Formats: sequence, structure tokens, C-alpha cells
Amino acid sequence: MGDTVWFERQPAHRTTGRNERNGFVEVVTEPWTCRWSYRENIRTLAVPAGYTWDGASVPRIAWTAIGITPGGLADGPSLAHDVLYRAAGGRKKERLCGCTIQTLYGVDVVVDRDEADWLFKEMCVFAGMRRSRAVVAYGAIRIFGEKYWGGSAPKIMG
Repeated sequence: MGDTVWFERQPAHRTTGRNERNGFVEVVTEPWTCRWSYRENIRTLAVPAGYTWDGASVPRIAWTAIGITPGGLADGPSLAHDVLYRAAGGRKKERLCGCTIQTLYGVDVVVDRDEADWLFKEMCVFAGMRRSRAVVAYGAIRIFGEKYWGGSAPKIMG
């Protein structure tokens, strides 16, 4: 079995305000699920309605190069990536905010940063982003993302 990702649809969400970096803060309006197989381990991420995240928090200057637009192909990938990063892959249970990361059999699981970043890249491709652009986004996450691993929820500024 090869490494794969799957989700049925992009997450339903609405903008609730802006964060401290003047980016949009989104709230999930319907439960959302994605699944993936990574190194022969099958995972499911379930996100409840009410979860907030700041979309693809890539610097705006990189959006054009990568092909990210608000409400676009990166919504699902950025949501999954945010859940995994905020909770340090599941190590910080209090930061899961009702989300679950589980095996195929419903057992809670913890993933590492490598897997979270791989998932973002492969979900972007699954959603229809060109692989070359997904690889650029992946590279940016690998270089700049470590300081956000286990970070807090976005602060709504207004």
C-alpha cells in the first residue's frame, strides 16, 4: 500500500475576524474529516464544527508563487496542518479542541512534524494544486514552520 490522502470535500467555514498578522481567522461550520496512509499507518483526522484556524498562514508574498487563495485549494490542507501543528501532532491534547487523530481502529495516535508537513503537501496535490507548487509550500513549511509546532490558536483581533 502506498502513501495516500483522501477527503471528500473542502471544509465548510466562515471568516470570524483577523489575526494579529492581519490574516483571516476561519471557523469550521460543519464537521470535517480527512484520512491518510503514511508509512503503512492509516490515520483519520476529525475536526468538529467550531474549530478556528487562520487558513494557510503562509506569508502573503508567497501566495502567488504557491497558488494559494482564500477559500481555495489549500483550505482542507491548511486546516489539517493547523490541527496537527497546534496540538504538536496530538502531544498537547488540550489544544486539539475536540479534534481527534486516530488509527483506522479508533485508537488515538500522535504524529510527528515530518508526517504533518508531508500531509499538507499531499493534501494540496489531492485538492488539485500542481505538485510543483505544493512542493514549494512544503519547503516553506519545513524551513519556517518549526517555531509554530505546538503553538496556540490564532488570536482574533477584530
